[in-house]
Amino acid sequence: MKTISKSDLTSLVGKFFRPLSRGAILAGLLLGSFLAGTSAAADAPFYLKSGDRVCFYGDSITEQRYYGMDVETYIRTRFPDLHVKFVNSGVGGDRVTGGWAGPIDERLQRDVFPFKPNVVTIMLGMNDGGYHAFNQGTFRTYTNGYEHIIESLQKHLPGVRIVLIEPTPYDDVTHPPQFPGGYNAVLQRYAAFVSQLAAGHHLMCVDFMKPMLDVLQKAEAQDAGLADNVIPGRIHPSAVGELIMAQALLKAWGASSVATAVTIDATGKQVVQADNTTVSDLVKNADTLSWTQKDRSLPFPILGLHETWWQFPPVVTFDQWPPKLTFLNPPPQPNWDYTNAAAKMIVDLSGFYDALDQEPLVVRGLQSGNYELRINGQTVGQFTAAQLEQGINLAECHTPMLLQGYDLLDLVYKEVQWRFYAWRAIQLQLAFDHDAAVQHASKKLIAALYAEKDKIEDQQYAAAQPQPTHYELVRAAN
Repeated sequence: MKTISKSDLTSLVGKFFRPLSRGAILAGLLLGSFLAGTSAAADAPFYLKSGDRVCFYGDSITEQRYYGMDVETYIRTRFPDLHVKFVNSGVGGDRVTGGWAGPIDERLQRDVFPFKPNVVTIMLGMNDGGYHAFNQGTFRTYTNGYEHIIESLQKHLPGVRIVLIEPTPYDDVTHPPQFPGGYNAVLQRYAAFVSQLAAGHHLMCVDFMKPMLDVLQKAEAQDAGLADNVIPGRIHPSAVGELIMAQALLKAWGASSVATAVTIDATGKQVVQADNTTVSDLVKNADTLSWTQKDRSLPFPILGLHETWWQFPPVVTFDQWPPKLTFLNPPPQPNWDYTNAAAKMIVDLSGFYDALDQEPLVVRGLQSGNYELRINGQTVGQFTAAQLEQGINLAECHTPMLLQGYDLLDLVYKEVQWRFYAWRAIQLQLAFDHDAAVQHASKKLIAALYAEKDKIEDQQYAAAQPQPTHYELVRAAN
């Protein structure tokens, strides 16, 4: 048997996965804001309903899978009983006309229609502009191609709710433009068209361009050394950078900012507020205030905040020999003693906690001093009576509820990876082989892999059910 050298195998792997990895080369919150967020959540119906099937369609930025995972994780943590299916059909290099994975009609026929989605999000444009100055002919191809996608979706999926997403920025902020005016100015013209197209077809349009540019510009002003972590390499956002995109989409869908909100009057020994939770067994003695909660949602786990995470989920592992071709990579494993500085900056500048992840706890009437907060026997932190009076956001703390959220994120990650493995490693590779026997045999394998994906999805609903939590506030000795 011929021995393949490491350099030859590396080259072979690169050729086999070139289309897939092209881009890889290339504090305290005020009670008033808590209450305002709670009121808004109560008034606004959420866009997704039980039974919805959502398809994320786009190019390599969608293929990164992060904003899709964030959206899915938010749904699972915030609405544990909302049964919604998700599938990601983003392919690197794609344009409105398609790409290496097939022309647009083939892409839709194979990668969208079989899942019968009734909600389809579309984000295309980064590649369509050609990475050069604005060209009217190129732009016309984009406008005509986008119209064709909408017509095809509406024809094959009657009643489908289509959500158009304006393309994300090309980083001309932390790097100088490559030609006069820069490529992002071109993309902004494409984004304006997407907005007009949505209005003309009475479709929802979500702006990813402005919120990402806003964070990018603020990051450059605050810490130029960390700013390029928003969109490393100018095209593809980081894992936490895509959180900005998920935030924009979820807010457009009417997402609530509040997971739970609790206010307790220690002096009167009464619960003043209990939103999205039930508070029971409130007991106060000399130095301890305790109670039990049965929440109806979980705080959101942020991928990459307590770990260094890949910009692209890797498909080839070179830390062993021979290299391991894998799509099923290690799941998120947060290190609570570590906070990624760039990720924290992005989260703070985007206002993510205020917008989508509030879990306020307010305790009034405590005797002055320091208090240790324990949940299920786990020490969460030490706070002053004044801090508790103002309110602390438990979503920012290491709590049993957040740990459960990260366990759920693990299941979402695995589910998304199973889809990606079945589709990109097998189905799409075999799509170029027109042998009928190969096609027939592969269908059973792909069906088995999707069955595994469905099993993991079923596990998510059980894992998403909040567990009772017992709280203790213990006054620290002076």
